[in-house]
Amino acid sequence: MSERPVSAQKKFVETALVLFAERGYFGVSLADVAGELALTKQSVLYHFKTKDALYGAVIDDIAKRLDVILEDVLAVTGSPRQRVQAYLARMYAHMQTQPRDARLITRELLDNLDRTETGQHWYLKRFLDVSVALISALPTWQGEPEDRVRAAAYQLIGAVCYFVISDATLAAIWGRKAVDGMDTDFLAALFRQAGLDGE
Repeated sequence: MSERPVSAQKKFVETALVLFAERGYFGVSLADVAGELALTKQSVLYHFKTKDALYGAVIDDIAKRLDVILEDVLAVTGSPRQRVQAYLARMYAHMQTQPRDARLITRELLDNLDRTETGQHWYLKRFLDVSVALISALPTWQGEPEDRVRAAAYQLIGAVCYFVISDATLAAIWGRKAVDGMDTDFLAALFRQAGLDGE
């Protein structure tokens, strides 16, 4: 059985993910994406009418991958603490294997000031909302103001993404062996900071 060929649209999305993760939204043009595939800008425009449409498809692709994680975590039976631990562990494992997702999520959440005024669709909203719901189910967070719970969820997401995308810099500062040790202990340290390490 032969593999299905990758569609042109999927190739554009995959290539754009790499470029947007490296350069940010404003550092990439449709011509850049086409050039990476040795095609013309018109070939990208055939599938995506604007750079916003292509960027939206990239973020939507990431959101779908995060939805898979969320669905797995929501199926976990156990205490709220165990679900949040599973959520952080799954997200961390995903970001380690897909560091461009971590980089682009960080850029999308922090580096889009010019687009916040005109944003029509927020692809990561469900991911953020479910993250907040998982945290708010913890006994220590029940009854807390929603804004405080959102801040906690955002800090946990940020900690995972920031650590993953800082790998090369930290290795240059402290050495690969130290960073490998940090990697091994990252979740335990995050659980401890978040009060998730004990019953």
